[in-house]
Amino acid sequence: MEWVVEARSHRVICLVLGIWILNGFDLAFTVLSHDQGLLHEENPLARHMLAYGTASIVLYKIGLVLIGSYPLLRFRTARITEMGAFVILIAYGLLGIHWAQCYDLYTFTALHNVELARTHALSSFVPQ
Repeated sequence: MEWVVEARSHRVICLVLGIWILNGFDLAFTVLSHDQGLLHEENPLARHMLAYGTASIVLYKIGLVLIGSYPLLRFRTARITEMGAFVILIAYGLLGIHWAQCYDLYTFTALHNVELARTHALSSFVPQ
């Protein structure tokens, strides 16, 4: 069982890399959704940054993840750090699922509105 403890730091590094990747997806979807007018950002600081362009929100997000990654990497041999990194990764994974559901719903409603518009437009040509 000693190898499990020795491999912990490698697992934490992998978990932190996963957190960075999922944060990148979250950032991309946040910017994309904001640009498409689908998002009302609830975080007032992020909302302010989104109003002034993409660069500020990118730097903000990178800074936050960098600051949050430091203690995880610094104390990567501790079991609590591994569990914490795993919980954070799961949270961002659930956020990714939420983004997927939002875009599925948006796609469904966008297609439904097109079909509804076609049906409504065609009904105006039918003599009554």
